[in-house]
Amino acid sequence: MTAAYAAYQTLGWAALGLGWPALLWKALRDPRYRVGWGERLGAWPPLGEPRPLWVHGASVGEVRAAAPLVAALLGRGARLLLTTTSPSGRAEAQGLAGEGGAARLLPLDLAPLVRRAVRAGRPRALVVVETELWPALLRETARAGVPALLVNARISDRTFPRYRRVRRWVGPLLGSFSAIQAQSGPDAERFLELGAPPPLVSVGGNLKFDLARPDPSDPEVAALRRAHAGGWRVVLGGSTHPGEEKALLDAVAVLESRGLKVALVLAPRHLERLGDVEAAVAAAGRPSRRWSDLGRPAEAGILAAFDAGAVLLVDRYGLLGRLYGAADAAFVGGSLVPVGGHNLLEPLNWGVPVAFGPHTENSRDVAAEVRARGLGAEAADAAALAESFARYLLDPARCAELRVGAAAFLDANRGAVGRAVAALAGLGALPAGR
Repeated sequence: MTAAYAAYQTLGWAALGLGWPALLWKALRDPRYRVGWGERLGAWPPLGEPRPLWVHGASVGEVRAAAPLVAALLGRGARLLLTTTSPSGRAEAQGLAGEGGAARLLPLDLAPLVRRAVRAGRPRALVVVETELWPALLRETARAGVPALLVNARISDRTFPRYRRVRRWVGPLLGSFSAIQAQSGPDAERFLELGAPPPLVSVGGNLKFDLARPDPSDPEVAALRRAHAGGWRVVLGGSTHPGEEKALLDAVAVLESRGLKVALVLAPRHLERLGDVEAAVAAAGRPSRRWSDLGRPAEAGILAAFDAGAVLLVDRYGLLGRLYGAADAAFVGGSLVPVGGHNLLEPLNWGVPVAFGPHTENSRDVAAEVRARGLGAEAADAAALAESFARYLLDPARCAELRVGAAAFLDANRGAVGRAVAALAGLGALPAGR
């Protein structure tokens, strides 16, 4: 054990010991902190046979990014163990794990806790999505003879200087992987600069481009599309954060003042914020309805809600990516506020024009391409959002051209899943005969 790793572990135990009072206080005030502590302490039920592939993503965004890879691995007959660090990410992962699979919260990065989880999970390989560098996780899986693959790997402009300052410790962590598949050439160069061994690093591409082809017959998409029969134009605000709902409400008010009949659908990034979103909608003088309260048939409840001037709130994980298919225009959140932006490709997969704010550090290359190809627009405030939406809502010919351009954009960049699957096959981590 190196001195740096020993110090890291000592500090981790100290933080856990000193942090218990704060965690208990949070648990009293916030239900999210009352569940999952057995999993965070590595107390996982044994998974038995067959041994799973372990896929880890930090939270909702990384789990969604991994969805095309997860689907491909399930198609190859793999059993999956999906982990994440957040309750919302775990809920998303649970819906993807497949028959016989499991979703867990990642243990705290303390050696005995991680070792306990590795023994219970007995993974064939570890697949880490984006850049989750947990020293104990990498050390304990290596000790157990479990190969590790880093996919969809990127280093943001904001975090790269921080990593560079601790390069002497980051380099050996990167060397723990059997392969590193970077999203882009510049990302690969950054990994090399941080000390990753050159033979391990390649450009694998962005998993988010390998989205499943949209299913226009999806019943919930079809239900929302029925709003068009009532003359409504649907604007969907996806993965929104505090402040962004108000901007969308204000933008819709501007569109209505121009004579457009607009129905607003909001899907907050974190569902525990639904009460706050309902309050923001009420403050704007509008009623709201939750998707799960629509009843059946859903289209009747949707039309009744929109005819009453209500904003529809998506209160289920796993639904947003499908509902984009019923939108006439979309906004992707985490971008008007300094979060870094979420997945712009989900609406484009349906050929839906996308607006986003200036904070797109998490997908800088994609945002630049979207702007350059005219597939969407950056907007800094409610007025700019309204202008961006109007540009498409009032011009069907432009929307038709956009659908063709969006399909070409995604097709030109697919392939990351195939490269990741090939790497796992090369490590002997996939079931034989599939």
